[in-house]
Amino acid sequence: MISQELVESVEISFEILEHAIRTMCYSELDAFDVDLFGQDLQLNLEENIQFPRGKFTTHENIVRTAQMSVSLSFAATAIAMDCLFENVNTLDTDSRAAKEVIKAVRNAFSHGIAAPTWFVKSHKLAKYDLGFVLGPIVDLETLNRSGFDYSQIGGLAVWYRLKEHVLSL
Repeated sequence: MISQELVESVEISFEILEHAIRTMCYSELDAFDVDLFGQDLQLNLEENIQFPRGKFTTHENIVRTAQMSVSLSFAATAIAMDCLFENVNTLDTDSRAAKEVIKAVRNAFSHGIAAPTWFVKSHKLAKYDLGFVLGPIVDLETLNRSGFDYSQIGGLAVWYRLKEHVLSL
């Protein structure tokens, strides 16, 4: 049986991804008050942490960082779904394809957060059909060692349908 914590991790990771996408869209629309957003910030904790003015004082820097946040959040969804799959014993053909693609995506991001790169072990070099979620056939042998692009897995819409498949297990 899959623990509720693993299910919640998947749900929360996708909420964080949505938040990152929304933040990126707002930043790309130049909807941030750069002066306010880029000001000195101090977190009053047991040991205070201070973030000085400087890094987020231009529209371009805010957009670039927001785009990277989407990438990091996307990686978190792959990690959360992969962790959930580690607790699933019986897998049909579609679920096995989902599991292997998700694991490969997780690995791509673990080999380069800023520039994710497919890194697939030789025994995993296969084609996985994501047609059950209206996605493409993902050929990990062809993709191996190349840069990751969302279109290679059918885009974010397919990723969200994969999430629904994973949660249905």
